[in-house]
Amino acid sequence: MDTLTLCVDNRLTEVVSRCHQRLDDLFLLRQEAVLLGRFDDAIRLLNCFKELHHLHMDFEDERLIPRLDELGDRGRWPASLYTDEHAKVRDLMKKTENNLLSLSRARLSNKDLRREVIYFLDKEKTFKGLCEHHQEREEAGIFPELDRLTDTKWRTSIIEPFLTEWDSCMKRNMNIVNGIDLL
Repeated sequence: MDTLTLCVDNRLTEVVSRCHQRLDDLFLLRQEAVLLGRFDDAIRLLNCFKELHHLHMDFEDERLIPRLDELGDRGRWPASLYTDEHAKVRDLMKKTENNLLSLSRARLSNKDLRREVIYFLDKEKTFKGLCEHHQEREEAGIFPELDRLTDTKWRTSIIEPFLTEWDSCMKRNMNIVNGIDLL
């Protein structure tokens, strides 16, 4: 997972879709840790995911969604859809964290543990599905709309500070991720 750089014309669609890919990779790595019963590692990976995901959502909530509202564009979906979904993502992320902590504290036989892991991953489908559909809506809605309605200067002015913060957060978290060997 390398650092993100500005694109030639600083398209939000390009930059944020690359962030989505990094988040998806981290989500999958955490699920692998759960499958292997490496719950301490899964918790550390969830914390990395949470930090990056909150940074990502805060950028959208504070910079992108208000701009879309300012421009008066209703596009494919209203701006409120994105903020409402962010609230749901935060709620489901907290539930996932609580479920993972419970799973990590459970003292179960191998058979019971395997079943609890399956149950945990089944419960997590809602969270994963919401994240996937939300990303698809963003990549088909708000990002192309803002790319179309704004100029390169405005996009650069918000993308550069975000990428600086993202890359710093990513570097800090990659030190944790790279210390986890799931092989």
